[in-house]
This record gives sequence, structure tokens and C-alpha cells, in this order.
Amino acid sequence: MRRSLASAENLMAGISSLTSRDAVFSAMADYDRLGREAFLERHHFGSAKWWYVFHDGKQYDSKAIVGVAIGIQTGQPLTSNDFSGGEGSVVRKLQSLGFTVVRLAIGDDSSPIPEEVADSYPEGLRIQVVVNRAERSAAARRDCIAVHGSSCAVCDMSFGAVYGTEFTGLIHVHHLTPLAGRTEMGQVEPRRDLRPVCPNCHAAIHYRGANRAIPLVRSALDAARDPALSNKRMKLPKRGQSGRRS
Repeated sequence: MRRSLASAENLMAGISSLTSRDAVFSAMADYDRLGREAFLERHHFGSAKWWYVFHDGKQYDSKAIVGVAIGIQTGQPLTSNDFSGGEGSVVRKLQSLGFTVVRLAIGDDSSPIPEEVADSYPEGLRIQVVVNRAERSAAARRDCIAVHGSSCAVCDMSFGAVYGTEFTGLIHVHHLTPLAGRTEMGQVEPRRDLRPVCPNCHAAIHYRGANRAIPLVRSALDAARDPALSNKRMKLPKRGQSGRRS
């Protein structure tokens, strides 16, 4: 028991020694230079099972990055066997240093979400239909979360905070200029073109075929929450109208 307590104290002491964002950036640069497989092999880490840290549109195995960053800062790197890569250690440390961490890597196969849903549909069909088939880039989704975070831009809801750590990083990505109707590929700039929104707010943005501006939906939500603002509620645009961008 004493040995296990001592090990836990040493673990937390090791992780707490990481205070430099620059050390994390240096670990990421080494990761980029070597490539993922070579980086993990050189520093004796396996691939991340759950947690990934975002930076500059890329995602990195969080535990390996922290272990190497500690070595860069202190001269005493931690190996995979020295510490846990879970929420209470690595995730908390990276978040305290201002980094975005998500549970599960974002890729083309990670829960693609249609931007809007049909107003009606026939019952009994066995064929799944995705209404909006416009192509979405997994890289753009990663960049959106890296730039804007994973809390809803309308209501500030965070899946991780509300539903638990299993859902950390889960969020819809809203295109300020709708993809529906496009016939050609276009360059998406995440800071300019994308916003993270929860499913409820995303549905409100596109309700009845509209593409409402985020400030407009936020004002409607604030008015609904506060009766004192009800007489100042902004009128939502009609079907097909968009309002100003955010």
C-alpha cells in the first residue's frame, strides 16, 4: 500500500513538473519531424487509445507528448509505464496549459453528422438516407475544434462537462456558408468558415431550411431563458433567409 501511494505521488509530481507550453510544442515538433510511428517507437510509447491533443490542425497522442515534453523541460522524460494517460493526469495537465484535448481521434470514419435533417420522411424504409451529402473534411473538423474549441458557439454547452469524459470533444461543426447546394469543392478556412455548435443549436440554425446567424440564435436563446428579455426577442428570419454571419 505504501509503495502504491508513493508511486502515485511520484507520478503526479512528475506530471506536475510540466509547466512549459514551449516544451509541449517542442515535443510536437519532434513528433512531426519523425512521424507518428517513429516518434512513439523512439520514446517507447504505444498509440493513444482515447485521448488526443490538438494543435495547428493536427492531433497528437497525448500521453506520449506529455512524457516527452517533461523530458524536454526537466531532463527526465517519463516512459509509458511511468504514468497513466487518463483524464485525471495527462488530460488535466494539457488543458491547464491551454491545449484542446478530445476523446478519440477525429477522422473520416468518426461519426459523420449531416448538417441538417429532413422536415419529413416516409416511415418503414430500411435504407438510411443522409440528407446533406456534401463532402466534409475531417481535417477541417479537427481545425475547427483546434481553433474554436469544442463548446457550442451558441449556448456554450460542452458535451464532456454535461455527459462525462466519454463525450469530451464531441460537437457538431457548422459551416457558416452551407455546403448543401454546392456543386464544386471549395477551400474551407476553419477560423473564418466553421463554428462548433451543439445538435440543438445546430437544428435551430437550420430550422425550416434557414441558415440563421449565430448571434441571432444566441439572442433568441437568451430571450427564452430570461423573461425580462422576451419583449426584445429578435424575430427569426423566414425560410431561406440567413441573417448576418458570425
